Amino acid sequence: MTGSGAAFETLFRTEAGRLVRLAHLLGAEDAEDVVQEAFCRLYDVRQQREVANPTAYLSRIVVNEVRSRRRRKLLGDRKVLHLGTAEPADEHVVRTESVRGLLRALDHLAPRQREALVLRYWLDLPLAEIADAMQVRVGTVKSLVSRGLARLATELEDHR
Repeated sequence: MTGSGAAFETLFRTEAGRLVRLAHLLGAEDAEDVVQEAFCRLYDVRQQREVANPTAYLSRIVVNEVRSRRRRKLLGDRKVLHLGTAEPADEHVVRTESVRGLLRALDHLAPRQREALVLRYWLDLPLAEIADAMQVRVGTVKSLVSRGLARLATELEDHR
């Protein structure tokens, strides 16, 4: 991928939408910014070395960036007094009740369980690629998926 700007542009056009949806499902409030950061990092890295699988590399950056932003937000939230605010306009997208229920249930999962389930069932990645994206072992991914599904089933049952 050290080649042309056209190849990079093609990669952007084919992957950006998927990565924005991934970041959103992982809980990013600023999914487009997360993806922009991922592509900027890939652009910088490809100037120095060959990236064997840019798609997987971008997914890993998105997962890590969402984690980092969540961690920074939690630290910042400890220091800030929260006042009530209205939901952003883009959050008022009409969704079916089942999708809303699923998203609410996903919000109640531990962040790593949510990551594993989104990568497994939304992106349909094999366990080895999920382990690579999350930088954990395959056994850890299996455990996260199993526990996440159990917790998700409980959450969905509780909301019925």
